[in-house]
Amino acid sequence: MANVLILSNNPELAAHCKMQLAIEHDSLVKNNIADALPLIGSQSIAVAIVDVMLIGHDDTQMQQLKHTGIKLLLIGHQWCEQKQINALVAGAKGYCECAAVPEMLLKAVNSILRGDIWIQRHLVPKVIGTLITINNAQSNTSVKQDKPDTSLLNCLTAREMEVANLISIGKSNRIIAETLNISERTVKAHLTSIFQKLNVQDRLRLAILIKETFH
Repeated sequence: MANVLILSNNPELAAHCKMQLAIEHDSLVKNNIADALPLIGSQSIAVAIVDVMLIGHDDTQMQQLKHTGIKLLLIGHQWCEQKQINALVAGAKGYCECAAVPEMLLKAVNSILRGDIWIQRHLVPKVIGTLITINNAQSNTSVKQDKPDTSLLNCLTAREMEVANLISIGKSNRIIAETLNISERTVKAHLTSIFQKLNVQDRLRLAILIKETFH
């Protein structure tokens, strides 16, 4: 069971989210981001579900949430693929359509809690490609960016490299577990070890490192 924050000023949407999550998690509803920020650390919030209508076109509040380190699941209405890609590039861990909340919200939250991302699988390579393009552009500027040490790949075990390579092509924890005939718990343990050894924050940054090193 995890503590989940629901951020929406739409009472109907918030109620639907809370009802779906009640099966497995505790949830708290706030209708503005300013009031929610102090709660994130004090109440050990694991995931924040954010109604994009609350953010609008100003990404200041999105950045404030991102800087807390909380995992963000955005909920929108008929977002195009490019908007979904942009959301993950900006630091969100997933995107879910409003219409899919009754069927998919709990699955999405649990997926993010396991360390996966929630987005259409065919978009994952596009997200990775966009992030690589951004990294390359930044490396050509005068501002030096902190990058993972690729030599640390030698510290990974053979199994960890298998997991890392599958991450680089956008595979979920469940698919990795099925492919390698191991449990999802074991996949998560491998990922934790990989992140620590390579000094990367998440699976997308890991995918970028692998892509830039071997492709």
